[in-house]
Amino acid sequence: MDTKERILEAALLLFSEKGYLGATTKEISRTAKISEVTLFRHFQTKENLFINVIEHYSFLPKLKELLPELKDYPLEDSLKTLARTFLESLRIKKALIRIMLSEFPRYPEIIKKSYQKTIENIHNELSQYFQKIQKKGLIKETLSSYLLSQAFLGLFFSYFHAKEIKGLNFRESLADDEIIEHYVEIFLKGIKKESPLKET
Repeated sequence: MDTKERILEAALLLFSEKGYLGATTKEISRTAKISEVTLFRHFQTKENLFINVIEHYSFLPKLKELLPELKDYPLEDSLKTLARTFLESLRIKKALIRIMLSEFPRYPEIIKKSYQKTIENIHNELSQYFQKIQKKGLIKETLSSYLLSQAFLGLFFSYFHAKEIKGLNFRESLADDEIIEHYVEIFLKGIKKESPLKET
């Protein structure tokens, strides 16, 4: 692991424990076993370090890696794989998400804008995938591919938020794979192109 990676890993750990507002660059440097000068040489400011943590541990790198592998998969299988990977990505940084949800209103504007940009980049990437599926004639061309991305990831983020962050019990006790199967089926019913009626 190189120095930059060690800093990011230590920063994720401490931001997850203490939040952006509570963690200090001195503590992060100590955890990464480097000097504070080295930390600032790589990331310049605490804000910039936090932005890099958000980007590095976001769903975007994994999504970019995954989408080329799914191009020949059946649509339903692809969506299930995307949902499963998205939930895994959220769980890796569950503690950070929990703290960010409470701290976010007090963040510097630069962090808020960068976070928004990361979310937009994720939706832009997934939106391109939906556009390709539309061109194949598998889903309705009239639907906004960007809104499809928001709706799809929103389904699973709301499930993660309710279960993992709020600790709510669901009326139907289903395993993750069963939840994914149901949600994907519901999503597909709304977006799939209807087959033309056969002449009788």
